[in-house]
Amino acid sequence: MDKSPSPDSAPALHQLQQDFSTALHYQPSDVTEHIQVGRFPADQLIQVYRNNFVVSLCEVLEATYPCTQAVIGEECFTQLARQHVLNYPLKQGDVTPYGACFGNTVCTHPSLLEAVPYLVELIQLEWLIDSANQHPCHAINFPFEKLQYLTEDNIAHATLTVPEHTYLLDANYPVGSIWHMVHQDKVEEIDLTQGESVIIQYHPEQLSVLTTTPAATALVQLSQQGRSLGEATAAMMAILGELIQQQVFSDIQGLPQGDSAC
Repeated sequence: MDKSPSPDSAPALHQLQQDFSTALHYQPSDVTEHIQVGRFPADQLIQVYRNNFVVSLCEVLEATYPCTQAVIGEECFTQLARQHVLNYPLKQGDVTPYGACFGNTVCTHPSLLEAVPYLVELIQLEWLIDSANQHPCHAINFPFEKLQYLTEDNIAHATLTVPEHTYLLDANYPVGSIWHMVHQDKVEEIDLTQGESVIIQYHPEQLSVLTTTPAATALVQLSQQGRSLGEATAAMMAILGELIQQQVFSDIQGLPQGDSAC
């Protein structure tokens, strides 16, 4: 006997799922009409589901933005998280990408941004950090031996390889330093008038959040595009050695090697 659902049942199920999702976000819905009467009223059961749903997504935001929560306080963060959950419905079963536009919710509170002007950029940084954590780490194995073949004549033809899932942020505030301070639970003086660039990578057993300059992120972007060092500015070249030492790059290409080197 064929037990597959009839063509008419699929749309009905889909509509029921939509109605249930709508009800969880405190929007008018007919879902209670489909709940069998039992020990508890349908509205009360929906409220239980709704509370669990909101709390669960708020916990997702807490896990994604711990530094933000530490800066503005638990009570303020909880209010923002709840507002975000109700205004930005979860559109899929996987919660991994949820919270990407949390900064939009924060921007609806100008008084908060006036008190913490770097907050949106800190949120952007934490999202990139969370994104890096979602991917496998990359090995730290830059072939330093290749550098012996680097000369003034061939450096312009060399290209640098950037590991996949390398994230960059050029911020108007020193959010990388703020993140490190909160992450290490170590209070230190930070000049909030100084902008800062950040390179985020997931090294083996260690997340790398490297505070640096716009020239450094520009060099990484240039390399990600497959362009050679001949197109790099003097400022980019000045920080090249430091970035290589920090294992930002995984390889260098376009150099003669072995017996072919001259």
